[in-house]
Amino acid sequence: ASLLALAACGDDGTSAVGDTADATADAADAADTDGPADTAPDTLDAAGDSADTAADTAEPDPRVRHSRAIGGMSMGAVAITIALEHPGTFDMVGALGGYADASYLMSHMLRLELGGFCPLATLEAELAALNDPTAPVWCGPATPKLELEFAQDWNHLHYDSNGITMTREFYREVIENFSIAFGNLTVPGDATRPVLPAGVDVAWYEGTAPADRCADPKPVDHEHSFNLEYNPDGAYAVLPLCDQDGPTAAGLAPSDFDAAAPRNRPISPLLFVDLNGDGRRDYAEPVMVNAWERFDDVGVDGCPNALEDGAGGCHAATAIPPLAPDPNGDDYDWAQNPDGTEGNDAYDLGEPYRDDGLDGVPAARAGFADEGEGNGHWDAVANFASLMARDADSLIRAASDEDLAGTDFWLDAGIRDALQAGVGTRNIVAALRSRGRDVRVYHGFGGREGTLTPAVGDGEFTANLFSADLSAGAIGRDVYVEYGDPDATPAQIAEGDGKHVGRDIDALNRLAAFLFAALARMPDPDRTPGFDPQAARDVSYYSEALGARRGFTIGLPPGYDDPANAALRYPVLFFLHGLGQEASDLGPAAAVLSILMSDGRMPKAILVFPDGQCCFVDQETGQRECACVEGQGVRHCVDPACTGSEASCAVRDIPNARLVRECQKGSLYTDLLTDRWGVPRSDLGYATSVMEIVGYVDANYRTRAGEAPSR
Repeated sequence: ASLLALAACGDDGTSAVGDTADATADAADAADTDGPADTAPDTLDAAGDSADTAADTAEPDPRVRHSRAIGGMSMGAVAITIALEHPGTFDMVGALGGYADASYLMSHMLRLELGGFCPLATLEAELAALNDPTAPVWCGPATPKLELEFAQDWNHLHYDSNGITMTREFYREVIENFSIAFGNLTVPGDATRPVLPAGVDVAWYEGTAPADRCADPKPVDHEHSFNLEYNPDGAYAVLPLCDQDGPTAAGLAPSDFDAAAPRNRPISPLLFVDLNGDGRRDYAEPVMVNAWERFDDVGVDGCPNALEDGAGGCHAATAIPPLAPDPNGDDYDWAQNPDGTEGNDAYDLGEPYRDDGLDGVPAARAGFADEGEGNGHWDAVANFASLMARDADSLIRAASDEDLAGTDFWLDAGIRDALQAGVGTRNIVAALRSRGRDVRVYHGFGGREGTLTPAVGDGEFTANLFSADLSAGAIGRDVYVEYGDPDATPAQIAEGDGKHVGRDIDALNRLAAFLFAALARMPDPDRTPGFDPQAARDVSYYSEALGARRGFTIGLPPGYDDPANAALRYPVLFFLHGLGQEASDLGPAAAVLSILMSDGRMPKAILVFPDGQCCFVDQETGQRECACVEGQGVRHCVDPACTGSEASCAVRDIPNARLVRECQKGSLYTDLLTDRWGVPRSDLGYATSVMEIVGYVDANYRTRAGEAPSR
């Protein structure tokens, strides 16, 4: 148990890094309490892409301060979305290595993970060889479009095991989890079961065992089987897709498709075109994508660079020679042209599109007009709106100046992040810069030019934080640390350099940097030493959003319970954990930080860890359990119906074997549309529950923002 337990975002619930309570203590011991560390400057150096911009002045900050910060890692990086949805609530937000750019998450999934298939004519010429990986029937990997993207395809998904073990099963569960959060994003969803594709026989799907659905799949109805790329005439059956847990053949990565393995695992949101009619997806048969009307990502000027006239318009024919690489200056570049719309991987009003509906097939060919066809505007699947409502990039660009003004932004991502967090976070930087924010970019934490501490290596970075100046004037109000050495050796990369969690030292530095910066920027920091460190506490409250008792973990500062401090109020830092964790896993981290507060090395604060896991369902009773902590072979669960004080609520021990989560890969801190069984519900408000906890903590603890704490 350690500070780096915060970095554990592995799908198996284990830490991707070692026990670092000692590492944290060593870092504290290494810091010179009488002054700055010997190897570090008094302040962190401003560096990176925006080092040429002027540092913030030391003028008084006119903002209203709430003494609250929120951050999170991986899945928990959606903290930035929560902060943007509730302007004026948090003074600082941290998004560490996550996927808060939801629109990019969808677009790269459609381009890369669900790509790599050959054109229809190629496949039709090789119908007898569609399951033969040695035949010329595969055109992957899909080509990356943006820097830092990995080349991959549906048969060769990118594999990594740094913090997350990205097996084929992992990808299946992630696709399903995002679908229960937002609805089907690959094809139009069913009106009553938004995870399932429209055209699937819902009664058959829900009434048939998964193995039987895979063995004898039922095609979708003819109207929903059209697809411009692979079924333009509706000549082929389109079936619900069944995949596999992973390969058994030698030489394949755990994320690869094995042509010889059985297809016995349904992926509820996905369909495929059964070109050879054998009732299963063969190696070369395509996943069907009808996510939005086809468009040309050429920018709002309406033409590609080769036709641009340099005055914002377009030539009728290609200029020879072209006037410039980008005559109209509309190419998107996260660092240099954040408002560019050509090549930004999204549809922008004014770009050419085909108004042929989501299937892309004109009504004259299909015999009918499908969803969105001929209505005079660009369309996406209906569920796209629910995704975009939580897209941090869009929220930043649409926010008022006043709403953005109250929050500092701290971002990080690795250049080799397997979830493409580097690309998505660059897009967040671009969105902030488009709003005039001076985001300082640092290329790592220490030891190289352009890092936060060029004169201090990664190994000494955390020790240096005890005396470093992390103020906006020193390092910039908004910070993006892009970690990972571009020149890393294969051995260093194998250790995790630039990856999702990173090396052990990267994970420590990432979390320590955000925590220290967030607490250091709180008004009137209290570093008075004294009082014993506090252990974290697992507490619960009744959640209206979930319709049940909900648990979270809280760490109170040293001396909080001492009568001498009864009048003191404290800032609050909320931290959202990643995949595979639950709130109680972060209790040891709170204990380590409490030691640093007790020693006066870190400002005192209340630490709160909301639970990002979904509630359990007790398979014996059918009852939901939303406030459970792990025991020996059991879960200690607070009575979900208890609406009274915590002391009045019964706690029962329920065997682990009886409990199943109502989602597979964490709640995504989102108000889910359905449970894992695809049933729409109104009591899945996991995002709303985070804000309930904010209010509960203010009402029941001595926070600076709270008005009438009861304890």
